[in-house]
Amino acid sequence: MPDEIVVSFSGPFSWPGTPDAPSIFDVNEGLAAGIYLFTVPLPDGNLIYYVGETGRTFRARLFEHYTEHASGMYHVYSPAEFARGEKVMLWPGRFDMACRKPKRECIAAYSELCGPIWEMTRMFRLFVAPLTCDQRVRCRIEAAIANALYATPGMIGNFQDKVNYSKGRRRSADWMRSKFFGATSWTARAFFSVGRSHSPIK
Repeated sequence: MPDEIVVSFSGPFSWPGTPDAPSIFDVNEGLAAGIYLFTVPLPDGNLIYYVGETGRTFRARLFEHYTEHASGMYHVYSPAEFARGEKVMLWPGRFDMACRKPKRECIAAYSELCGPIWEMTRMFRLFVAPLTCDQRVRCRIEAAIANALYATPGMIGNFQDKVNYSKGRRRSADWMRSKFFGATSWTARAFFSVGRSHSPIK
């Protein structure tokens, strides 16, 4: 494992393509694998909502996310509040830890949810960081970013989608240093091991 990995984010991109964010399906960056972020643009920067990793192309993985999101399988929030960095849940989807909805209920609710889903679709800004490391290292980087965000007080920590990042943890004493760069309103250096962040991302 390398002692240091540089994680450099490119973006913003979007799913449908907008004047300020081309579609991830149309850009060369979508052909790589690595770490990706779902964010919402705010006046002072992009607020991170979700951190993910993939060993396939970003295009392939983010299309899977889109199909789940567009069909009401993911959380749906009130768009007006979501655009301000607040979460008012309209629908828990089928992955909510406290209230999982079966697929048939998600499908049945679609007619009521399609408007907010589309507004969220237009709102999301995607950032990608190509990496050539193996899955274990990608998962550790993913977990380190997510856990640092969870641990940040206030809006940043509260806005994170609640996901179990335990796949990024391992019982090991080895350490890795990562430098994070990007256009997502933060630049940070984090030291982490066993999926635990030792320096908050700002």
